[in-house]
Amino acid sequence: MEVRDDVVWDGDQPFATLIPSPRGGGAVSLRLAAPRLIERHLAGAIVDALSRAAVPVLDVGDELLRDEARRAGWAGALRAPLAVSTGPTGPTGPPTGPAEAGDLATAVQSVLPGTDVTRRGFSRSVLSLRAVSADGLRLKVKVPDRPDVMPEQLAAALDVAFAIRRRFGRMASGVHTISIDAGAGMFDSHSVAGSAQSGTGTFFLDVSLACAGAMDDQRRRMAGRRGVSATVPRPWFGIDGVVAHEYWHNLDTTVVASPAVYLELNRGLGAELGVETYEHALRGREAGAPPEWQAALRRIVTEVSPYATTNWRESTAELFKVWWCASADVPAPPLVAAFGALIDRFYPPAA
Repeated sequence: MEVRDDVVWDGDQPFATLIPSPRGGGAVSLRLAAPRLIERHLAGAIVDALSRAAVPVLDVGDELLRDEARRAGWAGALRAPLAVSTGPTGPTGPPTGPAEAGDLATAVQSVLPGTDVTRRGFSRSVLSLRAVSADGLRLKVKVPDRPDVMPEQLAAALDVAFAIRRRFGRMASGVHTISIDAGAGMFDSHSVAGSAQSGTGTFFLDVSLACAGAMDDQRRRMAGRRGVSATVPRPWFGIDGVVAHEYWHNLDTTVVASPAVYLELNRGLGAELGVETYEHALRGREAGAPPEWQAALRRIVTEVSPYATTNWRESTAELFKVWWCASADVPAPPLVAAFGALIDRFYPPAA
């Protein structure tokens, strides 16, 4: 690939156009000439072409593109535009092999200012990192010991988890470990991005969310297929949304254990959908369901996701995911906005 006249060319075919980023600062983004699956090798070729063209600041959200850029020496804050480094990359680039795995903690910490990240213990197959935020919050992350771990994705997972912990205080204090492995802890088909086991203090994320090679494989598996779970907008990453979803499964134990709140949440969401309770909306596909239940179910699919029609716990986890990972540039769908208002009402932010 090469860049000519603000166009990225793949041989004699235009691949993408460089356009000014809405974030400003001289950053450029990529506008693909046609829909294209961004595989790891392609991400590397794009970054190489942009580096040779001396593009100074790159604003992209694709995880593989960002990881390849960071490996090539570009640097920047979490989820922010990346600039070409003028000095040695040092520990800011990801480790390139198992021998350098000890640098992973430093690489994660480099995009989490105010957080102390250290490696804990030693294993031939698993890296354990401990993160302690400036305000004293603690989390452990376990990830396979492999050279394609993407530090920015680990940092993003910690960032979301810490932010939820701050927002909900003791209600969210039950999570102490994020474990990343093949199959989200219980499945080996990579069909589940995350899973939470109530009472254990641990939730699991699939390795395809944090390791470049596994993400590459997952993109090929999913090529041409649409997922059933909600996607999150920029600047959020896929791992952000999964962390938010799984964290809700820790938070919702408080909701379920509070009958008055559980009932009012169901009634409030139902009122937004024009039915008596949210449970009625979730029953909209039952045989003989009234038209208003069916219409409410369709709104859940449209405004949240198909997966949000599974059951109450998964539906509210999807609502929480979309609410937490909202875009400042796009108004939230009415159902998501109603959910957020109810959460703020029952669990107001700490002063």
